[in-house]
Amino acid sequence: MPWICTAQHHIQFQFCDTSQRGTILVSTQRFEVGDVVFEEDALFDSSPSLKPDRAELVSELFRLSRKGMLGGFSVAQHLAAIVVAESLSLSDLRSKVLSKYHAPPTAEAIRLAKLALKGVAKAGLLPKVFAACPELWRLYAHLLAVIAVNCFCSSYAGADDGSEDMGLMLFDLTSRMNHACSPNVAQSLDRNVTGVSHIQLVATRAIDVGDELNISYLYGGKNERFLVVERQQVLFRAWGFHCQCERCSEELAAAKGKAVVACTVEDLGAEDPDEVMYRQLLEQGVFEE
Repeated sequence: MPWICTAQHHIQFQFCDTSQRGTILVSTQRFEVGDVVFEEDALFDSSPSLKPDRAELVSELFRLSRKGMLGGFSVAQHLAAIVVAESLSLSDLRSKVLSKYHAPPTAEAIRLAKLALKGVAKAGLLPKVFAACPELWRLYAHLLAVIAVNCFCSSYAGADDGSEDMGLMLFDLTSRMNHACSPNVAQSLDRNVTGVSHIQLVATRAIDVGDELNISYLYGGKNERFLVVERQQVLFRAWGFHCQCERCSEELAAAKGKAVVACTVEDLGAEDPDEVMYRQLLEQGVFEE
């Protein structure tokens, strides 16, 4: 069963609004290399996603995806959104998640959210109220947008049989941090003794008061091995922005006139959560290829 948990952290920083980089996280104390900047539990986590009570839901999402009814979002993203919709009250959903991401969903996004919710509710996998309430369509569309841009993806080995277990996680603080290709904070994911996903952030270099805290969105630090044009392509395809960090600015200036290399998110060694779930459903015999 997925879980909802409260972020817990002892931190020294503040969020600041800027004209060029939006909201940034700024340190209010000095950190040395190796210092723990903060750590927190996930606000929500859609893992373990393929226990028996979830397999039918995931299977139905794949069927809707084949019919083009998921609105461009992945099965994993819809699964995470449904987990949250089922687990949080409307007031908690607004206060703990949506209030921190202010971009309202478009009319088209709401229409597509309605389509997906109706399909899942029609299959009896969600209460019918999800298919009949316009306010829920709007909230669901907003939630999908948050998940698509701000969630972390992680894969865990099964405790007993070594099976994969992949889900999407949202963190109160870390999910709102900006990207840099040479970040001053490195993140590591694990599960605590109660099974809740937990993230720890450690300073990779000295951080002064007033410095922005940033992480790398590229998986496992592999950004160090890729050219600037490759990083730019992956960041734009996955998160929709052109990185203007100090490292990219310097390397782009040096790379002018050189050939551009095409690459994908997969080239960075990240496995698609949908592929993991689809493989598990095949193994469980829920459906056949």
